[in-house]
Amino acid sequence: MRVTDADFHSPVFKDHPAGWRSPADLVDAFTLAWALELQARVRLSPHAPFDEGIRDRLPAKYRFDTLGRLVEMWPGASGADFSASAVVRLTTMCGAWQLFDLMNQNWRIRAWDYLQFAEILAYVTGGRERPSLYHDLSANLSKCLLAVRVRRAYAEQDHLDRSEEWFLTGDSDLLDKDTVWAGSLAFDFGGHMVSVPLVAHEVVDTVWATARVTVDEIGYERVIDMHHSRIEQLSDLLVRGSEKALKAQQELPANQFRFFNIWPGWS
Repeated sequence: MRVTDADFHSPVFKDHPAGWRSPADLVDAFTLAWALELQARVRLSPHAPFDEGIRDRLPAKYRFDTLGRLVEMWPGASGADFSASAVVRLTTMCGAWQLFDLMNQNWRIRAWDYLQFAEILAYVTGGRERPSLYHDLSANLSKCLLAVRVRRAYAEQDHLDRSEEWFLTGDSDLLDKDTVWAGSLAFDFGGHMVSVPLVAHEVVDTVWATARVTVDEIGYERVIDMHHSRIEQLSDLLVRGSEKALKAQQELPANQFRFFNIWPGWS
């Protein structure tokens, strides 16, 4: 498969309402949701929006992860379960690819420039121990997808990596069956392979981390302006999810509420 086989703007999620039917639609929603939450945090605490206690002062629609339920897998989900969920696979890959396109406006990756390649690869895959794109955010799948894009740009390749083909097709034969219950994805960074297990919360963490980095790069005010027409519909969804969550929080023990599905439905 080639890069041109990936079309993230096609309405592949036929059961979703208008504005939510393509992977790009969903990525935009996550990005807008984070921009709106960041705006609310800055209003509460302009100089320390992530200080302890700020979250508890946010409107309820930002205190519960309604949108994350779209891409969340259940505990114990297997590789086959991940393969079957196009929403999970395509949203994750679309977000990472869009972020690569955004970052490469500055990187301007040069073919066969090994020093630049090594520097960008380290920046993409690093954590809090060194300057890095994702800092201390949990984003293993996105880091790996970005690293593969960096490697292919460096090597002037347009054939998709095996892991990228899995994200597009869900073909379970492309997974490494190195664990009994999950399976993992093998990513080719160029010179060595990196294996990432598929675990329940990996996708949620990755999609939100990608949205956060995207907002950091663009600026929350610009993101809100870019997607202004979607704010009302998105806010309605988040409010209904938070109302469902607040009701369940009052009625259920903490250990049961932890696994309660707050998704409110599309309407």
